[in-house]
Amino acid sequence: MNKEEFIKLTIADKTEYLLNYSEIISEKVYYECNISLFLVENFYVEVFLNRDQNVIVSIEIQENSQILFEYVKNLDLNEIVKLLQ
Repeated sequence: MNKEEFIKLTIADKTEYLLNYSEIISEKVYYECNISLFLVENFYVEVFLNRDQNVIVSIEIQENSQILFEYVKNLDLNEIVKLLQ
């Protein structure tokens, strides 16, 4: 599926497609939302879930080439280093 096809899907269809055909890359918390980053073939998609209402409020293709940095910039590598020792 390409970006143009994905954009045309409903939120329900996007959700189903992501669950079945994509890979979750990372997650972060932003105010009242949990944001999950998915890799769909050759593009990234962010899913915004309102934690209080337990409802997906948005599913958007992410065009920012630096998006991965936003998910790892606060990553604490100390725990990983401990595991490797």
